[in-house]
Amino acid sequence: MRLENKLTLLGATGIEDRLQEGVPESIEALQKAGIKIWMLTGDKQETAVNIAYACKLLEPDDKLFILNTQSKDACEMLMSTILKELQKNNHTSPEQVSLSEDLCQPPVHQHLGLRAGLVITGKTLEFALQESLQRQFLELTAWCQAVVCCQATPLQKSEVVKLVRSHLRVMTLAIGDGANDVSMIQVADIGIGISGQEGMQAVMASDFAISQFRHLSKLLLVHGHWCYTRLSNMILYFFYKNVAYVNLLFWYQFFCGFSGTSMTDYWVLIFFNLLFTSAPPVIYGVLEKDVSAETLMQLPELYTSGQKSEAYLPLTFWITLFDAFYQSLVCFFVPYYTYQGSDIDIFTFGNPLNTAALFIILLHLVIESKSLTWIHMLVVIGSIVSYFLFVLAFGAMCVTCNPPSNPYWIMQEHMLDPRFYLVCVLTTCIALLPRFIYRVLQGSLFPSPILRAKHLDRLTPEERTEAVKNWRETGKMDQIVSKYADYSAAKSGRRPMSGHSTVSAMMSVTSYAAEQGNVTVCETAFNSDMPQTSGMAGPPKD
Repeated sequence: MRLENKLTLLGATGIEDRLQEGVPESIEALQKAGIKIWMLTGDKQETAVNIAYACKLLEPDDKLFILNTQSKDACEMLMSTILKELQKNNHTSPEQVSLSEDLCQPPVHQHLGLRAGLVITGKTLEFALQESLQRQFLELTAWCQAVVCCQATPLQKSEVVKLVRSHLRVMTLAIGDGANDVSMIQVADIGIGISGQEGMQAVMASDFAISQFRHLSKLLLVHGHWCYTRLSNMILYFFYKNVAYVNLLFWYQFFCGFSGTSMTDYWVLIFFNLLFTSAPPVIYGVLEKDVSAETLMQLPELYTSGQKSEAYLPLTFWITLFDAFYQSLVCFFVPYYTYQGSDIDIFTFGNPLNTAALFIILLHLVIESKSLTWIHMLVVIGSIVSYFLFVLAFGAMCVTCNPPSNPYWIMQEHMLDPRFYLVCVLTTCIALLPRFIYRVLQGSLFPSPILRAKHLDRLTPEERTEAVKNWRETGKMDQIVSKYADYSAAKSGRRPMSGHSTVSAMMSVTSYAAEQGNVTVCETAFNSDMPQTSGMAGPPKD
């Protein structure tokens, strides 16, 4: 073997591996939004923990638990010990926090005072991912605000994402910038690739691509919130529109012997959904913004409304259907009793129903819109104008379309009849009055956080900043009150005498905590026949 020697070092080059701009702020905002963040990295333990502190995934006062074992039995015992320690510190019995049978609702206790972080190495992760320890591992992570998996292989990253997705049944998002993140991105429900210096493999395998990590907060908190709100409202509106209009035909069947006859010409029926009421919902779904982007970024807590499905609750769905039934009843029977006893034909009776239904369905959308623009009003007016132009032209040209009843000159005669305008106005007002009153009372008496945040958009930038500050202080006070209320309830409530069993289960484990500066260090020492593991914590000090 021949080696060079007596070389003179002239210089060296290095690559600075540092956090991108805005990463700590983005992670802090995502945590406030109720999003649980796991860091899966191939770095060694010390580097991973330091990065977690630098990006504010872990706080200096967090209690850090480290899983670093060499055997499956030691991993199981250490996880059991940490889990009991967390349960004891949170004043909660194991029966109260055990996961459900299908692991659908993990017991996350972020408001009880103790913030815990979990660090697990790649070797230990291999044991934790085994089927016999998966449940215990997920229950342990549910108690922690942050999880750091270090020295993880690309396959382990994908297995962790798959485990959380399948057992907890939650929506998972994976973000990465390198080729070693491709498998993780593909397994997650939503994959995001960061285009950087490590190639484009992650971007090519992802659903969304961003240039920097800090854009993730706007992608989720702003566009994610808007997308959820738009989809929810669009689904509710389409159910409402079809139920409200189709039920007009249903009510008419009681007066035509259930013969399937329609009181409206078939061409008008076809174009009602295809042309006259198609464009406004599309514009509504594209441009609807219940809260401005600035307010959503300043108040990440508003993102939890989507996690709780507040816009598409079962109650909201059934209220919408009930409202559609009510509006269809009003839209049918107000014209029916108005023209009762007259000698009008079937299409002359159906024309006021169609016209009133058009106004009701379009104005219902206006009431539900949170951000009306000139585009909304232009499309609504255009839909109404197109309806009248078509009906007038169709009534003037269609002389023998559907004999013996024809729509010839019906709209022209109705537009000269004051009773037609009275029926349309009266029907529209009576049908929309309950919905309008409900929205007024909701906004004034029991506003949701989204409606309260909507009012902040009307303030000046200085007033909005002060209002957001007061909002956060009020939220912190509510958390403190909830924390002490839960603590008092746990202290005064009757709990099973589980102290002896807890002590006996921890006999083989000596656990203690020591304060170093402002960082809590947790160390766990096993018996001599087991590997010794210790927890390290704290950001690097200058």
